[in-house]
Amino acid sequence: MTIQPGDKVEVQDRTGVTDLCVDGEQYYVLINNNGLLTVEDTDGFSSFNISANQVKKMKVDSNSQIIVELYEQSKHAHFYLYDTEFANAINFVSAVGEPTYSEVGNTKWFSAENGKITATAFLKEED
Repeated sequence: MTIQPGDKVEVQDRTGVTDLCVDGEQYYVLINNNGLLTVEDTDGFSSFNISANQVKKMKVDSNSQIIVELYEQSKHAHFYLYDTEFANAINFVSAVGEPTYSEVGNTKWFSAENGKITATAFLKEED
């Protein structure tokens, strides 16, 4: 399995990089220069070089890959959750940012925005 920029890898062997990482830690590949990978931690704060032989490529399920591809091509991404309970609505939009409550007539919802992502969760209607 070829490792390419953007792939997520897990460190299997820390030989030569023991001060930079721990076994099992996951990184994103920035560059693959004939098997010498430049990897970056998931928060983007540090990067280092490691041999491709010392890492394992992480599998990404097809739905996740589709979402990433669509996100990269879009100007804005919207995620919706309908007919949900109060706590579920808060949790859903909190993944994106600070929830904001809105209400128009009998329709109540929480929403949050972060960059080009918006999440909206509509609450169940009260009887």
